[in-house]
Amino acid sequence: MNTLVDIALGEQKADLVLKNVNLVNVYSGEIYETDIAIAHGLIAGLGRYKGREEIDAHDNYAVPGLIDGHTHIEMSMLSVREFAKAVVPRGTTAVVADPHEIANVLGIAGISALLDDARTTALKVFCMAPSCVPSTDPSLGLETAGAMIDHTEIRKLLRTDGIIGLAEVMNYVGVIAKEKEVLDKMELAKLLKMPVDGHAPSLSGKELNAYIISGAGSDHENTTYAESHEKLRLGMRVMVREGSVAKNLKSIAPLLRTVDTRNCMLVTDGDRTPLDLNDEGYLDHVLRRATEEGIDPVKAVQMCTINPAQWFKLDAEIGGIAPGKIADIVLLNNLDTFEVDKVLVNGKFDFAPPSEYSFNYPQYRESVRIMQVQPADFVIEQECATKARIIGLIEGELLTDELVESISGIDIARDILEIGVIERHHYSGNIGLGFVKGFGLNTGAIASTIAHDSHNIVVIGTNEEDMARACNRLKAIGGGIVLCNGKTVTNELELPIAGLMSDKGLDYVMRKQKDMDDFISVMGCKLPAPIITMSFLALPVIPKLKITDKGLVDVTKREIVGVFL
Repeated sequence: MNTLVDIALGEQKADLVLKNVNLVNVYSGEIYETDIAIAHGLIAGLGRYKGREEIDAHDNYAVPGLIDGHTHIEMSMLSVREFAKAVVPRGTTAVVADPHEIANVLGIAGISALLDDARTTALKVFCMAPSCVPSTDPSLGLETAGAMIDHTEIRKLLRTDGIIGLAEVMNYVGVIAKEKEVLDKMELAKLLKMPVDGHAPSLSGKELNAYIISGAGSDHENTTYAESHEKLRLGMRVMVREGSVAKNLKSIAPLLRTVDTRNCMLVTDGDRTPLDLNDEGYLDHVLRRATEEGIDPVKAVQMCTINPAQWFKLDAEIGGIAPGKIADIVLLNNLDTFEVDKVLVNGKFDFAPPSEYSFNYPQYRESVRIMQVQPADFVIEQECATKARIIGLIEGELLTDELVESISGIDIARDILEIGVIERHHYSGNIGLGFVKGFGLNTGAIASTIAHDSHNIVVIGTNEEDMARACNRLKAIGGGIVLCNGKTVTNELELPIAGLMSDKGLDYVMRKQKDMDDFISVMGCKLPAPIITMSFLALPVIPKLKITDKGLVDVTKREIVGVFL
């Protein structure tokens, strides 16, 4: 400490000094020229300093390392190590991760594995304890997950190194219904004075008040100006999501341009495909989108740095450039376009961990436990009914409509396809069937073990034969994504780590994703991120109509409903 004080006083040279840099000060909201002195991985001082190494940065802007306040690393389909390689060089140095994807497959063992993997990287990974494993109250019987984490295990997790709060409480309807289990989890976090993230799409009025008073302090499920404004007025931290599928920034930007944004954050929610990570970036892309929407660039930077750091009580160490903070610094050539020149992590430009620092997931393979399925398993018995409930996609949203239309089965001309979810954790044989509109396939089938949040197999197809073949192939490869057309497997991506993540690098996964997206486009689907879109159709906590291995779910009513009326 004495050495750092000496350096701060200018009595000793710093390890590194960034000279004449244009500092974006997230505390005061100013941009001004200064030196940044760095020693022992920390910022020793701002002003005029001498260093053993000095870099003239007069052409650069210096911003704190970016922090994604809400993400799911598993949804990148990459291990943490490969994910870090993709995002850190583009300016994201820390993430707050909700590992409920891998937890829904493997339970606490999956969380531990993710944290162990994270320790081998330059990325600072702070985890929240998953509040909803499974995403809905098990007593309702809406879905089958691979694991369950109750409040007794939450108590242990909240005292685990690397866990900093309670992750998104997706069972907001259960909170309003005063269900003991979910309230007990929230109360545990409140007693420890830890942040509780919310998840309450379209919740408003007195029910929103009740949700907040129960402990939920943030929400990323904001899609409109009015919804975000109401939550902000009630003291919630408003997280604005901009991903590959869910693009909420455009509709909420008018609010961000006019209000005090101290309680606002820009996040990805893990909704960034490998291809988009490579071509567009991560939080750097979100910042560019913010400035395109007319948001002041300094405010945009604050929403990706100091704002999440303060909400998650990390601001003593990260989130800003000031004496005593960890020297995670991004040097930019251009602030408006967030053009990254260099990144420092812990005060070093060379932040890649040694090659021997690695973590393997060998015990988490072979997680697709299903019996062979037959085309007949996907036949939806219609009897005399002609009108059916259909999941209706909404462009750019995770919300869905409940459509009611007259049908006589799959109708490619009207873009009405079959969707199924097969339970893949316990050999139960459960298969939920329904119809979906807006996906666009005109031939073949797509199946995936990425299906929020229980991550059973989700499959969409134009015929039962291709649907069955694609699902059986998933079992053979241990999870992933399979395309089938004309009773032939045409493309696949193996995801052997819990059926969610590849054991290969970004370049490989990106190329495979591009190949699959091209194949899917030829099959008729023109959605920008079809696999992510499909994965959210199995999440029974985002209105209105979803599907699980138990059948169609009316999310608002929290009950299984029939396909036909």
